[in-house]
Amino acid sequence: MIKREIVEDILNTARIEEVVGDFVRLTKRGVNYVGTCPFHNEKTPSFVVSSVKGMFKCFGCGVGGDSVKFIMEHEKYSYLEALRYLANKYNIELHEEKQTPAQIKELNEKETLYTISAYAKDCFSTNLRETEEGKSLGLTYFKERGFSIKTIEKFQLGYASQERDAFTKQALKKGYSIENLEKSGLTIVKENNYYIDRFQGRVIFPIHNFSGRVIGFGGRILSAIQTTHTAKYINSPETGIYHKSDVLYGLFVAKTAINKEDKCFLVEGYTDVISLYQTGIENVVASSGTSLTVGQIKLIRRLTKNITIIYDGDSAGIKAALRGISLILKEEMNVRVVLLPEGEDPDSFARKNTADECLTYIKEQEESFIQFKTKLLLKDVENDPIKKAQLINDIATDISLIKDLTMRSIFIQECSKLLNIAEDPLVKIVNKIRVKKLYDDARSRENEQPSAEEEKQTLLEATVLPIIPPINLPPQPLSLENVERVILSVLVNRGEKTVCICNKENEQENEFIIRLDQFIFDDLHNDNIIFENKLYRKFFDVYADVAEKQQKDIAAVLRRHENEEIRNLCMELEEIPLEASPAWGSDRIKSYIRYIDNDDSKLLEDVIRTLQMLKLIILKRIRKKKQEELKQPLSEDDELILLYEIKQLDEKIAEIEKVLGVVCRQL
Repeated sequence: MIKREIVEDILNTARIEEVVGDFVRLTKRGVNYVGTCPFHNEKTPSFVVSSVKGMFKCFGCGVGGDSVKFIMEHEKYSYLEALRYLANKYNIELHEEKQTPAQIKELNEKETLYTISAYAKDCFSTNLRETEEGKSLGLTYFKERGFSIKTIEKFQLGYASQERDAFTKQALKKGYSIENLEKSGLTIVKENNYYIDRFQGRVIFPIHNFSGRVIGFGGRILSAIQTTHTAKYINSPETGIYHKSDVLYGLFVAKTAINKEDKCFLVEGYTDVISLYQTGIENVVASSGTSLTVGQIKLIRRLTKNITIIYDGDSAGIKAALRGISLILKEEMNVRVVLLPEGEDPDSFARKNTADECLTYIKEQEESFIQFKTKLLLKDVENDPIKKAQLINDIATDISLIKDLTMRSIFIQECSKLLNIAEDPLVKIVNKIRVKKLYDDARSRENEQPSAEEEKQTLLEATVLPIIPPINLPPQPLSLENVERVILSVLVNRGEKTVCICNKENEQENEFIIRLDQFIFDDLHNDNIIFENKLYRKFFDVYADVAEKQQKDIAAVLRRHENEEIRNLCMELEEIPLEASPAWGSDRIKSYIRYIDNDDSKLLEDVIRTLQMLKLIILKRIRKKKQEELKQPLSEDDELILLYEIKQLDEKIAEIEKVLGVVCRQL
């Protein structure tokens, strides 16, 4: 367990814009920050971060909370895991007890894999620094590559012993089971309980996830011990925590720089990333030799929409890689490509040049992906009309993926010149591909083959925006739970406001000021009303207890409550107000736009109506119950009493409905 005072220290130190900013590109807007929500797919940013409240809120999908909640949601961590992450980020010591072998066995599988990976990373790092074999082979290799000790530590590089089972034996002594070591991919189990280490006699490159936890490893064999049957590089297999299609090497180290520079450089290998980083170019990641995937692209898109891919001079390798890059265009990202001088790769180029020289070269040589691809493939076309037609269709398909009309038009103009084809035919080819894609998507959902006439009609309809008439739906009846939640929302967001109450006594009007939360407490208490929803009732009681002890920042206390349900509900209820429109100062707009915070009298009126709504629902439930009782065999006296009680309920209901209006007839 983590002591309460340390939890408070973590919560007080963590700045929401810094925590979220590690995962989402944020832009300052007024007092808040906005960005694209990482919890659902959206093109227009609806994700708001308030540094004043220490909260985030997505107005698209509704997810919201504080720094701890964000890490829990984004990384799928438990509350304690999220606290540990933040403590590590802000260098706060937790003073937790170390796990015993018995405790290690009790961990769930996923957490066990994280723990084993972290342990392996430490073992490999220790081998590199402290063993004779590690220093003479591993450390020597890294130094020959020009890596400094600081860089080695930054990327947590290591070395795996040549002994066939050195790591596995060490891990078994530590208390890890052979089953979990096999699941982690670090141990290979053969027949008759014979096992070997996956990584033997290799320098090790730990692979981190977005939040910095080690999830896998890459290992490079050293030339001094390489044989003809040994692969130069091997990686961890797919495990419960490592999925290579969703990982980019170096992203954890590079994400702050990518966010700051609003640009990501994409290379192929581990040493490419490390050499560029050491040179001073930090916003660089690697696909680790795999074709680019949608998962990897989305990782980058969280931080920037601008990618520059750096290739060496291997044209065959470039052509193979180009096939996957069209995925980037689908994600509405800006893709540029730069080709390094012949014989150079990012690793060697970075070691021969300064950061400024590298960046200058990239700036001068980079081209848009479509321009680069067109020029590259044109070399193979020569005067062959069939190959040229195929190339035109290939390039048109890439252009059709670009959703922005202006960008599409620019690329059509440039490619028409490069391909020596008029713009109009190219426009028609692009549009035909786009319309066919719309049609194919629609048909794939229906999963049926169309007739020729249906295909023609669909293509015609796809080019015209449908006019959808507005649908007027009747208001939905509010449930008791809905109204209880509204009251809690008022308490959390506006409970500390004061309102003016008019009270008539002896034909005299007396005005007095009262806090809104106290007004709600008194009103519910006078009518002996308690919430039906158990969590809401508990939250209401906790709020009341806190309000008795302190007058301000009640929501902040509830956000840090020891009970997880109370914390989560508070963060769900808290609001982050959107920035006011520049036109808000207009008297004309103020005259017909009503907002609950503009006028305390309106605030009180809304609260009174909500409380009346709550009473109305409760009274109707009581009446319904008593009407059911009337259907049972009763004595004449009991029946008369019930009828009298129902009559009284009807009068109270009618009185409230008269105040609230016709809409309440549905309840």
